[in-house]
Amino acid sequence: MYVNDLFSPNGKFWNSLLIRELFDSVMADVIVHVPLVEEVHEDKWNWKEEENGCYSVRSGYRLWRKDQVESASGGVDGDWCSLWNIKAPPGSKHLLWRICRDCLPTRTRLRNYHVNCPLRCPFCEDMMEDSWHVFFGCNTTNRCWQITGLSNIIDHRLQNFHDVKSLILDICSKEDSMTAGRVAVMIDTLWKNRNNMVWNNEREDYSKLGLNAFCSWQEWFLAQRYGTNEENRSFIRRWEPPEEGSIKCNVDAGYNNSRGTTNRGWCMRDHMGRFMFAGAAWDVGHYPILEAEALALKEAIQRAIDLQVQNVIFESDSQRTVQAIRSNHQGVSEFSCIISSIHSLLLNFPNFEVKFVKRQANSVAHSIAKAADSWTRRSLFDMILLCIEQLLLHDMN
Repeated sequence: MYVNDLFSPNGKFWNSLLIRELFDSVMADVIVHVPLVEEVHEDKWNWKEEENGCYSVRSGYRLWRKDQVESASGGVDGDWCSLWNIKAPPGSKHLLWRICRDCLPTRTRLRNYHVNCPLRCPFCEDMMEDSWHVFFGCNTTNRCWQITGLSNIIDHRLQNFHDVKSLILDICSKEDSMTAGRVAVMIDTLWKNRNNMVWNNEREDYSKLGLNAFCSWQEWFLAQRYGTNEENRSFIRRWEPPEEGSIKCNVDAGYNNSRGTTNRGWCMRDHMGRFMFAGAAWDVGHYPILEAEALALKEAIQRAIDLQVQNVIFESDSQRTVQAIRSNHQGVSEFSCIISSIHSLLLNFPNFEVKFVKRQANSVAHSIAKAADSWTRRSLFDMILLCIEQLLLHDMN
């Protein structure tokens, strides 16, 4: 059903023409979107709730409790974890939660509860004021999204969604946490401006609103990142070059939700921080994050072997992956098989070492992984990529 990739002797892709002859269109689409791995293993039972693929009473009970909570009466559908995980002040996230739970006291909602109040929007005085109109329907609101540079996040969703909850949860789950955080702060700013208009008859110009929202989020983000004293600053890490005679290779994995790919990237630098090689790869489908991180590390090690480089330190920001490599991790899961392959490679090349690094010091590999699906399925670069040029200069300084 599958054949070797013409551009990579070790790659595979589905024989879509044959599959579509044998199956109906719906089933064929499902089959061709199943990712293919390079190594073929014998089929075996695998318990996905544990990293090692083996069943345990603890994980079974945890899965049962999760099912009970989701099916409990009074529960509300939605990816709530993605909402609470965005990078935004707690008050802004709480406001998003109130909007999604439909408990924001807009004029339409107050009227439904028999509160004697006007129905029209206090700004345009044309449309009825509901949550959709406050944040996405009013002309004043639309200008604010343009000023903050977030209109590209909002505009195309206005055509696909017709309720605020679905639109907000889609942003939180599909955009990166910082972009979603900026959207949350903008929504918070719009709601405060609306209340100031209703209760004090005062309003800010839309250009100032957009600027205030952007500055508010940036100040909060920098405060969270750098802290206000030396103790809080101690967790910030920068990339550090290896000792002379050694090479450092940073590795990372990520997803492109819009294209449905799992991306991987790596970059080698010498003891002076100078660029040597970089690589990128991607596959259709979403691998579990631990599998993606482990696979990225394995591919980087294999490339180092192919390039015949010595004394390489591989750095990954996946602590669980590094711990699994250092420990006697065993199991039947796909993650366990990849870790086993990495063990074998490291045993044959004792001058290779795997270390954990903070995410702040892994920005170069992260940027390559983020852009991996812009190139061919597996790519090797011996020249500096534009997407990492400034990051490399920053690390060398």
